[in-house]
Amino acid sequence: MKQKIFLLFAMFVGFAMQTMATAATPDSVFVVKNGRIVSAYEVGTDVDNISFPKRIQLDGNCVKVGNDVYEMKSAVVTTINNYKYIYLSTLEGCKTPEDVMKGGKNLQLAFSPTLLDKYVEFNAFGHDFDADKDFFQAVFMDVDEYNRNDDYEPVSVSSYDWNDYYSDGLLQVSFAGGKLALNLEATPKKGETLLAAQYNGAYTEVTANENHFIVDGKRYEMRAAFAEKKADGVNFYLTPGNIGSANELDNCYYYVRLFVPQSNMDGSELDVQGNKKYELTFVDNVTDVNNPQTFSISNDAPSSATGTISVLDNGDGTYTIKINVANLGNSAARTLDVVYVNGTPKEYSLAVPSNYTVADGKPVDLKSAVLTHDDAEGVYTIYLSAKAGVTTLAGMADADIVVTMPDAFANDNSLHGFSGDETNAKISIKYAGDTYSQATVNGTKSIALGGNAKLSFADGKADVDFTVFSIKKYSGALKGHYEGNVTRL
Repeated sequence: MKQKIFLLFAMFVGFAMQTMATAATPDSVFVVKNGRIVSAYEVGTDVDNISFPKRIQLDGNCVKVGNDVYEMKSAVVTTINNYKYIYLSTLEGCKTPEDVMKGGKNLQLAFSPTLLDKYVEFNAFGHDFDADKDFFQAVFMDVDEYNRNDDYEPVSVSSYDWNDYYSDGLLQVSFAGGKLALNLEATPKKGETLLAAQYNGAYTEVTANENHFIVDGKRYEMRAAFAEKKADGVNFYLTPGNIGSANELDNCYYYVRLFVPQSNMDGSELDVQGNKKYELTFVDNVTDVNNPQTFSISNDAPSSATGTISVLDNGDGTYTIKINVANLGNSAARTLDVVYVNGTPKEYSLAVPSNYTVADGKPVDLKSAVLTHDDAEGVYTIYLSAKAGVTTLAGMADADIVVTMPDAFANDNSLHGFSGDETNAKISIKYAGDTYSQATVNGTKSIALGGNAKLSFADGKADVDFTVFSIKKYSGALKGHYEGNVTRL
């Protein structure tokens, strides 16, 4: 009903009699009966239980944040993982999201396509719109301020929590005739920041990546691929997960393992119900996080699956892989559409890299290890360094990581935490001048929430894992692994 009222409102104003228009306030709605205006109401009041929200006045293509107004000179549109993304920027000539993030100020809007061409009132979520499927989020960012100020917080509004900060709002987005039409209004509660945007003009659309991973009709970007060479073919592992190593596959929402013999890697389509050899396994870790689901088919056991698979070995280390399969699973309800074009898969290996990270930052490779034993204290200490070829304690004076482990826990291939008895109290992890242990993670002056470690060694090799949780100084964890040669002193 409200949508119809607003459409009529625009028409009624055009036919307003001069005398009535003069008597009414500038922000009014006129009620017409038999071609005549019979009454006028101020916007923001209720008329027969129908609310006419007061609109935020904007002029031209712009974004208003608080009392500040910024002209938007570029618009970029793209689709990522089933959501539409719109970027408005104060910079001219932006053609990609990367251009938008080079500087200036911008508005980033993400929303489900179901909201296109709709008049979306914030208060309508939960009844006119499905809060579980329909979604929007708008973020205004000053890129220059963000880059120079670690405490900068963008202004944002989303369908999930808008009513925590805003009293109401509306969103309209449409595409027609090569133009983008956008209207956003978020009316703030007391003490919050107004956010509004208006745009009607040309835009640049960024074509979605040809590589994709579509599950049951929901599209994701293809982000990682691994190849495990076998005697008679290759196991390919494909996933939309943003991972760097194969041992992280089980942390991804989905992944596929596809085996095809070398003889069938000529790019021709292989019918999953045919005789040509293949094996396809689809792993779903997200539908039920407590019970991952696995669906496997092969030429010997295709079940009710239909569709095709093709693999092209380009001969230069790159492959083109296409999977289009339906009717997967016991209920024959799952579908897969996976495309990986002219890509170079990483080597499939479950080896954990020897490195460490702080607060999920850039990994630092560990290249040397020295091990000592203190008979009196009954502890082993291993020094780990990012420098190669270090074999002395003097050389380890600036070791990146120092892990101490009591005799009772060494070589048992188990992680042991700081918490526990006096034996656990001997475990420590030293990094950047701070020692993390049972003594330093308890009490009001604790410097972290906890930690654990594992130390094994034999035949000149060492295997070490270490983690310190929620280090206050870094607002994150220290975690790492080392596996390789060790010099025992």
